[in-house]
Amino acid sequence: MTQHELDSIIASGEGYKTEFKQSAGSDLTKEIVAFANASGGRIFIGVADNGTVPGIAITNKVRSELESMAQSCDPKVEISLNEFDNKVIILNVPEGKNKPYRTTGGFYLRSGPSSIKMTTDHIIAFIKAEGKVKFDELEYPGLSYPADRDDAAIEKYKSISGIDTTLSADDLLANLNVLYSKDSPVLNQAGVLFFAKDPSRLIPQSVVTCVLYKGNSKVNIIDKKTFNKDIISNIDDAIDFLQKHLNLAYVIKDKRRKEDLEIPLVVLREAVVNAVTHRDYFEKGANVMVEVFDNRVEISNPGGLPKGMSEADFGTRTLARNPLIASLLNRAGYIEKLGTGVPRIRKTMAEAVLPEPDFRFDHFFTVILQRYNPILELRKELNVSESKAQRIAFILEKLYKTKKLEPEKIAAELGATARTIRNDILTLEEALWVISKGATQAREYYLTVTGHDKAVKYS
Repeated sequence: MTQHELDSIIASGEGYKTEFKQSAGSDLTKEIVAFANASGGRIFIGVADNGTVPGIAITNKVRSELESMAQSCDPKVEISLNEFDNKVIILNVPEGKNKPYRTTGGFYLRSGPSSIKMTTDHIIAFIKAEGKVKFDELEYPGLSYPADRDDAAIEKYKSISGIDTTLSADDLLANLNVLYSKDSPVLNQAGVLFFAKDPSRLIPQSVVTCVLYKGNSKVNIIDKKTFNKDIISNIDDAIDFLQKHLNLAYVIKDKRRKEDLEIPLVVLREAVVNAVTHRDYFEKGANVMVEVFDNRVEISNPGGLPKGMSEADFGTRTLARNPLIASLLNRAGYIEKLGTGVPRIRKTMAEAVLPEPDFRFDHFFTVILQRYNPILELRKELNVSESKAQRIAFILEKLYKTKKLEPEKIAAELGATARTIRNDILTLEEALWVISKGATQAREYYLTVTGHDKAVKYS
């Protein structure tokens, strides 16, 4: 290994197949079995988590201890050691042939840049599922490299990931474990999804389809877009589609009236990223779907829950169907921390006083997010008809902006009678949302403290 190669690996940071350790401690056995149970990897001993290289004293005793650690795993792991500049040991762990492997502390599996401990149920499911090829790690046959490489996508990934911009494209892709160099360089399928030109031509099922419907059924389509770029662009475009077609809701933050999406952006982002990350890419007959109805948003992906995860585990355990895709999105900041997306969706919806998200599992994984309907909520709270609720929401909006109300003018704007509008105002006064002062012809109306909050909520 050259200094340039080591520098480029350190610049890329820890990942699904790369771990840094400042010293050769006993916890190395956990990392060894985690790599052996996954797809193999390398442990750089003498490199700190922050990318500095304090180095270690390389002696025969240290080499012997590392070999003993690998031999103590059950079954034993066949490792190999390389050294750099007499201060860094590269411990190479191949993918195990006799999975699952364990230490005295239990069974571990690599998940993104971390090693997680497996439960008994996960171990059983892991054994059952072992032997299934991981889609994202398969080489893509017939790809012309570097002709089919998208350098713009690579530069974009460098920028959003904070990776050293001096790295060459080949170095970056190799360090990200998406470029294999056996007889000749070739991208794996994760590499195609992130860094190939026209990836949907090569992997048609990678597209994301977004649809806006009129009403609450899949009958009348108002807008439909199919996004077929690299995986990060598809995520960004799907979120833009949602922002375009969802309403803004008024909320109070720091005593100021602000506009937020009716479904929080962080929820939409987590749901879209989850669908793209964990879909079954072996399934070629279905796409990730983002569907907007009048009363809800549905985001679905083919594949259901990954093998090894039960419904009881959902939201509390992490088991990535496509670990390399998850790792790449994690580096790019699209996954904050593996396993936290679903809890964040639930927590954010609760904080926004929105209904609990509905998660469904069959051949598809679907999350259903109810849209905020202020008129429906207003009807329930005041026990009024829909038409009356519509008028009251309009009156609240007017009162929020000015205390001067002229029922005749409001009636003309809404196509109602002045008497109807006065009755609507009376309903607001009876609810103690509005108070009035002055003579009939010069009456002024004021929102109460409660009325102010209701105006923000419903207008």
